[in-house]
Amino acid sequence: MKKIIIVALISAAIVFALPSQNAEQELENLQQGTISMIPPPAEMEAVIDSNTYIVGVGDQFMIEKLQDQTVITVPVTPTGVIYIPGKGSISVSGLTLKEASEKIRNRAGSYVNISMYEIKKIRIPVSGAVKVPGIYSVSAAWRLSDLIKKVPLRYLGKDFEIHIRSDEDTSIINIYDFYLKGDKESNPYLHAGESVFIPFADPQEECVEVYGPVMVRSFVPFIKGESLGDFYRRKVVMSDVMNYEKIMVAREGKQTTLSTKDMNDFILRAGDKIEFMSLAKIMVSGHVNRPGTYEFVPGHTVVDYISMAGGANFKGSNKSAVLIRGSKKIRNPEGVEIERGDIILVKRSAEDIMIGEISILSFISMMASIASTVITAFIAAGNL
Repeated sequence: MKKIIIVALISAAIVFALPSQNAEQELENLQQGTISMIPPPAEMEAVIDSNTYIVGVGDQFMIEKLQDQTVITVPVTPTGVIYIPGKGSISVSGLTLKEASEKIRNRAGSYVNISMYEIKKIRIPVSGAVKVPGIYSVSAAWRLSDLIKKVPLRYLGKDFEIHIRSDEDTSIINIYDFYLKGDKESNPYLHAGESVFIPFADPQEECVEVYGPVMVRSFVPFIKGESLGDFYRRKVVMSDVMNYEKIMVAREGKQTTLSTKDMNDFILRAGDKIEFMSLAKIMVSGHVNRPGTYEFVPGHTVVDYISMAGGANFKGSNKSAVLIRGSKKIRNPEGVEIERGDIILVKRSAEDIMIGEISILSFISMMASIASTVITAFIAAGNL
């Protein structure tokens, strides 16, 4: 009996010694502290330079009090100040991050750590050759390229001459020096108080015409002195059926044929008409159910292409197909390797030529009638 009582007491002691689920949750919350309530910071390209970053409305500071080991976040209010409990308000708007941190530390006391936690949003007016002009809210960590992705341009927009305006001056930026060369100076950070303007190009004086299997067509602005190769790398998005060995350029009534090797030496002029050619397809014509052009598929045979065209109709036959390559005709092309630009002509079958439009039954009846006539003639002539 005594043993049973002792075991029961020990079990009860263990149960009461274990923390409840609520107690564990409270302990976890206590260990995390107030910082667990702070939202995660925004994405950053690099560490903020405290000597150049200008503090403004919407920035948030993290203040850690070393004495009681508490962490609080305080935002810069619309009036440009922050409020620290027990210390009052501190004006920080317009100061660099280093200046603002020192000012906060002087007021809050020596036993604090101060850092920037979340950066502000700024409003940038965007106008000119954009589809939706207006004021865009962006992060103060954004560069010009981030804004351009958010603001679709019109097709005549000179995105190589983007104006960034401030009260002091205007900078003209060629964003492609960043896209193609990685020059970060051509992709500056945006600042509060700036605006972005994208000018329209003159279709007659500052554009070339682009046609063919490309994403950008018709009038496209070009940079004066730019080669066709630079223009192609900067602006033209090709499809997977482009013929890289044949590019036609019409200038003042004359046509020039270029390959990709020639593009870097060909300097564009306003009014040039550039035709990017498609890779040649395979044409299937004649007596097939769906005559037309079909994509080139390496390894496909003549019979494969006739099948793609719905097969030979009742007049045609696979055996009557002729392969036309340039000025050359290839008969019985079943084993011939197909090349881009080939034409497959399905001619009338021998049976169709002989029988024509009549049915098999009519053809047999006709042949029987002919045979009967011949026999009768022979009998009349006394040959049978």
